[in-house]
Amino acid sequence: MHRAVWLSLLLAACGKADNDWVTPTPPADASGAAMTITGVVHHFELEGGFYAIRGDDSVTYDPTNLPTEFQKDGLAVEAVVRPRKNALSVRQVGTLVDVERIRAR
Repeated sequence: MHRAVWLSLLLAACGKADNDWVTPTPPADASGAAMTITGVVHHFELEGGFYAIRGDDSVTYDPTNLPTEFQKDGLAVEAVVRPRKNALSVRQVGTLVDVERIRAR
């Protein structure tokens, strides 16, 4: 195979494409500062059950708008989130955030 073709295949396999990001509905509230997190989705049985993201930074993030396709226990994700400082949650498991965009890693 030609060297340029091999290089193209290698580069395509090494990185994530920009089109694999999912933007949730409803969209994130734009009032907080955006931050990028990486972590693993976990299911909690508290309050009827819900999903949160345990960040690689050891912080638990409680997303208000986690898309259904990402509600899988053990799923590794990368997300751009905005903290919700003007909202409260009865779950109180971590930082309440809106997901601006998310993808599996």
